[in-house]
Amino acid sequence: MTATLSRPAEGQAQRILPTAPEKPRRNYWHLLVSAASLAAVMLTSLSLTGVIFGSEWFTPVLVTVATVLFWMALTRVWRLPGYFAPLAGILALAGSLIWQFFPGQSILGVLPGEGFTGRLAILLGHAENTVVSQVAPVLPGQGLFLVVCAGVGLIAILVDTLANTLRMPATAGLALLAILVVPAVVRINSVGVPSFIVAAAGFLLLLGCAHWREARLESASSQELSGAHLSRGMVIGALAVGIAVVLPLAIPGFNTGAFPQGARVNLWGTATGLNPIVTLGNDLRNPNGFGRIEYATTAEDPLYLRSVTLEDFSGQRWEPDQRLGQRIAGVEEMSSETQPGGNPVLTRIDTESFTSPWLLAPYAPVSINGLRGQWAWDPGNLSILAIDGGSTAEQDYLVESTEPNLTRERLQAIPAADPSSVPEQFLALPDSMPGVIRDTTASVIDGISNPYRQALAIQSFLRGPSFVYSVDAPVDGGYDGNSLDVMARFLESRSGYCVHYAGTMAVMARIAGIPSRVAVGYSPGTPTGEVFVGPNGTEFTEFAVNSKDAHAWPELYFEGVGWVQFEPTPSRGVVPDYALSSLDPATPPVNSDNLNPGTGVVPPSTASPSAQAEEEVETAQEVREGTERSSALGLALLGVLVLLAFTPMTVRMMRTARRRRSITSDAEGVGTATVAWAETVEIAADYGVPMLPTDTPRSFEQRVRERVLERVFTGKVSSDESAAAALERLRRAYEEEEYAELAGPDPRAGNSWDDVRAVTEALASSASSRVRLRARFWPRSLWQPFGAQRSEEAARARM
Repeated sequence: MTATLSRPAEGQAQRILPTAPEKPRRNYWHLLVSAASLAAVMLTSLSLTGVIFGSEWFTPVLVTVATVLFWMALTRVWRLPGYFAPLAGILALAGSLIWQFFPGQSILGVLPGEGFTGRLAILLGHAENTVVSQVAPVLPGQGLFLVVCAGVGLIAILVDTLANTLRMPATAGLALLAILVVPAVVRINSVGVPSFIVAAAGFLLLLGCAHWREARLESASSQELSGAHLSRGMVIGALAVGIAVVLPLAIPGFNTGAFPQGARVNLWGTATGLNPIVTLGNDLRNPNGFGRIEYATTAEDPLYLRSVTLEDFSGQRWEPDQRLGQRIAGVEEMSSETQPGGNPVLTRIDTESFTSPWLLAPYAPVSINGLRGQWAWDPGNLSILAIDGGSTAEQDYLVESTEPNLTRERLQAIPAADPSSVPEQFLALPDSMPGVIRDTTASVIDGISNPYRQALAIQSFLRGPSFVYSVDAPVDGGYDGNSLDVMARFLESRSGYCVHYAGTMAVMARIAGIPSRVAVGYSPGTPTGEVFVGPNGTEFTEFAVNSKDAHAWPELYFEGVGWVQFEPTPSRGVVPDYALSSLDPATPPVNSDNLNPGTGVVPPSTASPSAQAEEEVETAQEVREGTERSSALGLALLGVLVLLAFTPMTVRMMRTARRRRSITSDAEGVGTATVAWAETVEIAADYGVPMLPTDTPRSFEQRVRERVLERVFTGKVSSDESAAAALERLRRAYEEEEYAELAGPDPRAGNSWDDVRAVTEALASSASSRVRLRARFWPRSLWQPFGAQRSEEAARARM
């Protein structure tokens, strides 16, 4: 029970009247933290934009997170025990997922019904295939959406439980970091500066709101202390984010950093498998070769090792068709796609740590021995796939293959292929063919009717001086990938790597009526210097390849011969003798860095004009790319500097606006005079007159008068006296509200915002331009708010 002092009537003694204990007041400040949790999770989830193609994923994720946090907040509104909140969140998450992804297999829309398990298995299978077989950004799908919504929903439950139930908002940042791990691992350039800034802003918002709630719970009557937590936290956080973004730009060596910008993070160690969906760009951009493979062969020339083929050129992603129903189990005996009479070749392959469900083999394999596990081969393209969940890791096997005898004269004598002689899939083209591809093809093969000469013309066009090999240009230009739209962009920019050259030649060949496909694997690699002698005296020459040798090349079909390899990528791989033409540059010997654009010397063309033209094009490309990067870096740096410059001013203006609303609102409140005095004290500090630890309100008023206001008062009696009177009214009202034992008049009457504005204008007019700029853009009160001074002042008053 508490007691209050009553105002005595004239001639009567003062009485102390007991008051009934106050009933606990219900507060809903936790709803603010729930809303901040929603904002933090969704802002952090925006980093998934570069992981999933398009923005269709955002809506289901938003619905899931909002539903989960709504039911968790409802348990707190109903004042249920704390452990009910995460339980309600889990149930709400399950109901939301069923409502969105299992409408036909649910009861009442939120409970699992008949067929639920079967559809769940199907969706999870689709999600697994997407993750395993696609390169970021992966194509959207219901299975992927289900997994993303479930994962982000669980993170939202954890964030809200830590920030709201356990009241540990800083620890909730670890849960948000779990979302950023995904783009950090998957995306080429890690999280990226924009996504990092947005995620950091969400976390700072959550942290500030949680601190504001704590301050309100600790001192419900003090609006000032509450606001200080939020503003100070936002300023410190914004500066930390700005430093984290700007500092790497100023330190050499950070251009390939891992977080938030640079080379992607790899949590599981170095990747050692070639993704069959042509993740060649990622492999080639890796400065260190990984996934070493050794092979020893009886062939006279080094071999291409082939993994899969891409045959369907429709859609946003080209990917191999597993065709499990057509595969033949067992690889000890295989039929060859080439005509009989080819040269037999033996190749022993040691995969070491290379991991993939697709087996590497030189084309065209006839039999394979020494493999562990169950493997099946496709008669349509001779690709070999593990059918028992196995992989190529730590395999040592012997491949017998045939190498056809191909000459220019033999290929030139072959007429156009009969469309009925090959499956339709090798000639199929989507209806939505970009015009630039058709027009370019027509221009290149104009006047040429022989299919072999058409293939040579297309290859020579792509290997010509107007095209430049670059693994970075497609990323910078936004056309990295392997779709028809990507090939169209490549023809326009004329800069890319093997995926673009091989895919474009395959598409142009189909337009010309030549069946085609894209092979994915490894170029020949580098000789190790080792030579082995087999049981029958045959010599095996050993070569080694790694991720820098990852490659893609086109294969074109010729009647009576089969599938023939071409090499349109300039200065990469080896152009076969039968594919050389007078228009092609001479092909150099293969070296260890034959796919690394940063090392090795590109040999000159046999024709001096072509070499000079190619050098000029490459130089122009490098200059253009360097200029674009410098401009982007400059704009990013300018944006960060602007953000840093205006953040303190914005936070200070927000605090002033909040105080003004508190004072001018019609609702009755407590501490209005304190709020007005706090604004006055902080404004004075901003203009160079801070409140000292030894100051009382009266001594502080006197110092302001002597050092600032009196300079303005001289010669301007009317306006200056009103400012002095305003300062005195603010001080008296504050003292009455803080120290008077008897209830005085309503402090709101004498402490209007007009008084605060009058003192502010007087302080500003007395200051120099430099002081005014500092007060506007770098206010001192952000670091020394009124709350810290007030606690010392109150302690002195009680002494």
